[in-house]
Amino acid sequence: MKLLSPLRFLSSALLLLVIGLTTLEARVKATTKRRVAPAGFSTDVHQVYANGRGRDSARWPVPQPLFAPDLSNADFTPGAWAVDAEGVLAPTRDPQARSLGDIWTQTSYGDFALNVEFRTRDLGANSGVFLRSDDPVNWLHHSIEVQIFQGDSSPVHATGAIFDVAAPRRILPLIPGEWNRYTIIARKNLITVILNGEEVNKIDLDEWTQAGMNPDGTKNKFAKAYKDMARIGRIGLQDHGGSRVEFRNLFVESL
Repeated sequence: MKLLSPLRFLSSALLLLVIGLTTLEARVKATTKRRVAPAGFSTDVHQVYANGRGRDSARWPVPQPLFAPDLSNADFTPGAWAVDAEGVLAPTRDPQARSLGDIWTQTSYGDFALNVEFRTRDLGANSGVFLRSDDPVNWLHHSIEVQIFQGDSSPVHATGAIFDVAAPRRILPLIPGEWNRYTIIARKNLITVILNGEEVNKIDLDEWTQAGMNPDGTKNKFAKAYKDMARIGRIGLQDHGGSRVEFRNLFVESL
């Protein structure tokens, strides 16, 4: 067997080292690319809504799109919703036509952080984000709804409210045509609503111990105590009918 000269051996070793470093750099870049966070999220495990996730950062999950671009992982009436070329998800009906139904994930979620950007098209627009529904057909009594409403309304029906049970700390006006962002965090019995970077609502489900009644003695329309709402279920977007509400940059992160 012919031995390599020291110079040729050194050259070969250097070549292998360069190849190895190039491969490693490519892998790092690929990993970094996979971990680019969408709007509203961060790859920093110390981010405020991570709730100590940094203690177990090796298992930190990457946010995933809530719906596929072709809506193949969603449940809805065929033709009722569509994603346009700019990635905006919206009902397909005429602006003042009757709703053709809501859209739901096929996957169920328990503890999660949800990023939703939305805009109203006109005054009076009405929609909502449904959480942990265990019965999308009868969603009213089987979902937690974070309200979206453009216009005057009762505080427990205003944007940022947990529908009919908890008013937001501050009602932030929605301007038709302008995008807004919800970050909604569901962790066990706690539901937190952040609107445009400001925490506007946080409730402990366990405080709602009576059907049809809020902790402050006011009535709500739910047939069971809110503490008994499912702790795992599907996420949905409401088409209430009338003026449309549009959505984009929908990402969910299991916690």
